[in-house]
Amino acid sequence: MKGEQHVFYTLLSLAVLLPLILAGFLSSGYTTLTALIVFTAGVFIGSLAPDADAADSAIMHGLAGGKGTVRTARRHTVIILPFFGYLIRYLIYYPISALVFIFSLGRIKPRHRGLLHSLFGTLAAALILAIYLRLITDILLAAIFAAEVTAAIDSYLPAFCAGILFGAVMHLIEDSCTHEGVYWLFPFSSVKLSGNLTPKGRRNWLIVVTLGIAAIISLTFGNTYRINGITGINLTESITADITTDITLAAASTVTPEMIPYLIMPIIYLAAAWITAFYISGTHRG
Repeated sequence: MKGEQHVFYTLLSLAVLLPLILAGFLSSGYTTLTALIVFTAGVFIGSLAPDADAADSAIMHGLAGGKGTVRTARRHTVIILPFFGYLIRYLIYYPISALVFIFSLGRIKPRHRGLLHSLFGTLAAALILAIYLRLITDILLAAIFAAEVTAAIDSYLPAFCAGILFGAVMHLIEDSCTHEGVYWLFPFSSVKLSGNLTPKGRRNWLIVVTLGIAAIISLTFGNTYRINGITGINLTESITADITTDITLAAASTVTPEMIPYLIMPIIYLAAAWITAFYISGTHRG
């Protein structure tokens, strides 16, 4: 699957979960718009991160092509994406792969769609990357910027890292629809999920439509019944308030029984959309 497709599918999945994510930002005391931008940036990088095990991937070189504004936007990724690509490839992927190689007595070697395309590898890489980023902010950025700036960056680092993890997991789900598939339990199991999805074809559009419908339903009903309705804060109004008045709207700090059905609905929408996508792509256990 191409890098652009990973980004597009993952952002659509993000849109499905947006009501739940915004409610989480509100309950955590984040400035909603800022947290959403930071989280989305992490999702964008995470959607490409597992391909750091391939030297010719988008995370290693950035996104290319396009015309006009699109081309300009993609050109900026040539700077941002390789930073994370090289960091993940050489300071996370290779060291973990070396340990796996040693403990498996040489049986498991580094390869594309191996460690970084497994649940274990994704979680381990996300945790180590979070540690690296924290060290960068605490040591390098602290030497350049004022303490207030560094503190502000640190406060939003969890949102950024959570976005990377979400994007990376979605990458695995998306690759499970392709012929090469994903070994979710690698290196502990050789069982994989794979389908018949190709970079081009009608199946891609059917999956886009499926995710789009799920996103519309989730955003419509998520805003109508106000996920954080206990405090009467409308999700759209919370973002608007950040833009116009630059204030933080705080929601209830605890989840009440009345809120639970509304909080889980976006998850159900996303699960239903990807179960449908698996059916469209013919994903099966192999």
